[in-house]
Amino acid sequence: MGGVSMDGAAAATTAGTERNLVQIRAPERGLPPHEPEDLSERPCRCPFCLEVPPPVPAESTTDPDSSPEAPGPTFAGVYPRGLAKLALAELSRASVEVVAHLAEHCTLLFRTSASEEAPLELSTFELLFEVLGGPETLPPAPVISDIAKAADVHARRFANLWRSRLRKFSKWRVTVHRSHLKTRYKAPEVVPVIGDAMAGVGSVSLALCCTAGPVVDLTGFEVELVVYLSDGIDKCLAASDTKGRSSLGGNPELMLLGVLSPGSPCRLASLAVEKGAILSRADDTVALCVAQRAADILEDEAKASADGVRSTSAIRVLDPMCGVGTYLLAMRWVLAHRAHLALPGAELLGVDSDAESAGLLQLNAGRTVGVWPLAVLQGSSTALPLRDSSADLIIVDPPWGQRHSSHYYVKKSFPRWAREWARVLKPGGSAVVVTICKRVFEENVLPPLQNLGLLELVESAQFDNKGWTVCRLYVVRKPLPAPTPS
Repeated sequence: MGGVSMDGAAAATTAGTERNLVQIRAPERGLPPHEPEDLSERPCRCPFCLEVPPPVPAESTTDPDSSPEAPGPTFAGVYPRGLAKLALAELSRASVEVVAHLAEHCTLLFRTSASEEAPLELSTFELLFEVLGGPETLPPAPVISDIAKAADVHARRFANLWRSRLRKFSKWRVTVHRSHLKTRYKAPEVVPVIGDAMAGVGSVSLALCCTAGPVVDLTGFEVELVVYLSDGIDKCLAASDTKGRSSLGGNPELMLLGVLSPGSPCRLASLAVEKGAILSRADDTVALCVAQRAADILEDEAKASADGVRSTSAIRVLDPMCGVGTYLLAMRWVLAHRAHLALPGAELLGVDSDAESAGLLQLNAGRTVGVWPLAVLQGSSTALPLRDSSADLIIVDPPWGQRHSSHYYVKKSFPRWAREWARVLKPGGSAVVVTICKRVFEENVLPPLQNLGLLELVESAQFDNKGWTVCRLYVVRKPLPAPTPS
């Protein structure tokens, strides 16, 4: 995900937790001294809790994050690498307080006044969770013992905070998300040490008969303990310069720990696209990010219209290779959440040559709510069933030559697709194109259209598209006609 992979979701069994508690308290880990808590305050009187009381560090009772006067919860949002600008802009529109931007780790820490009754949905993040405590720093190229030590120290430092959060639930599990250029450990290795650290401070149940906290349940869980690990290496740079990979890295790594539950006041947007048997690679987060960029273009044009520069006629957004409609549904979601963007008589239109895809788009359109009408036409991508200059904006993610076709087919057909986009675009209209075919687009597709004055390049950005770190987002525009000499 944006380079972030969810390797797995699992948790140590209670028996395993009980077996490893002695290891948690082993002096060779170099943990800070601790004092046993007052047993009368324990919610559980099981023999295990009474015999081995969990440690509570003295500083946790005065930690600002656990005091009543502390500000609201802090959330961590991990965005696709290369799309920081879109994530920052979305948070700005949501009027949230950005606490920190960990740019090398593609992470924004922020606070919001949203509540469970009025949650905040965000579209430009791949991972979103409430952070408990602060970021932990791991040494460069850490091993599992480094993660275990950092988790133990963190759990002790923020013991009261973790208890107050996790004890609200009855079932839990650990979910590990990693952003690494080189894999040094896997989720099944990380999960037990995190579970042991939390059990060691009584945040979760310590044994089968223990009721101190929630019990492990990998499928029926109510809350996830989220672990985000990042080495901070720019994988987009590594993909562009494979010979320079050896010079990347060597910096301390990041570990964030937090919780995620269905009742969170800050949630990821979901399109719930029905894809049937269609091999669609389109991802919700990427589609929503592209839609946010497209909405920025419409907003700029709306401002130009208000100034009398552009016409105020009806707006049409077209996806000429729409598939099951992921990008159009993302566009509908984004525009529904930008209520200030008033566009008269606007419509969303998809075109696809495959009847099954067109049918699924109609199904998906009927299942989602949006002010903008959404229609679909079946037709060829090399001869779109639209008249000239009939679209204000195009969003398109054409085949990459990976699943639906061969690279040779894409190389041969891409110039014809783009020529059609230029034909149906209105003068001054823009197209947002997502592709991994950088050389084909920049050498075979764009130059002929630029020479003919049909399209001009406005923007090019490389980003991590669910592990495809050579993916690019292009914005091209159809030039306005030259003014007639008076």
